[in-house]
Amino acid sequence: MKNYRKAIVAVVEHEGKVLVGKKMKTKGHPLSEAWHIPGGSLEDNETEEQGLIREVMEEAGIAIEVIKFFGETVVAETERVARWYLCRPLTHALCPGDDLTDVKYIQKDDIHTVCSEKANSLWPPEVAEYFNT
Repeated sequence: MKNYRKAIVAVVEHEGKVLVGKKMKTKGHPLSEAWHIPGGSLEDNETEEQGLIREVMEEAGIAIEVIKFFGETVVAETERVARWYLCRPLTHALCPGDDLTDVKYIQKDDIHTVCSEKANSLWPPEVAEYFNT
């Protein structure tokens, strides 16, 4: 298998709602201007938990606690292995940042229609099952 760079994704759930972010317009990015679940690449010498905490703070302005690992997917277009985690918020004042133009909580049941089809296709089976229950 190709040596892909590692990315982390945080499924942040609060009171039956899930955090989503809208990617800014980015030429060539598969999620440009689409709603998706926040995440990003790990920085050098950063653990996955540290990366999740940093990414959600940068993208949504909130602190989180990592609950459990879901699974992973290979995203060939961006040459990354995305590792997915369930998280919960420790703070609640959302503020979009980094490469997101908006962030919000949506009902867990609405995730399939709010997030783009491309974003949904990146979910590992464990995440898809989580959203289907």
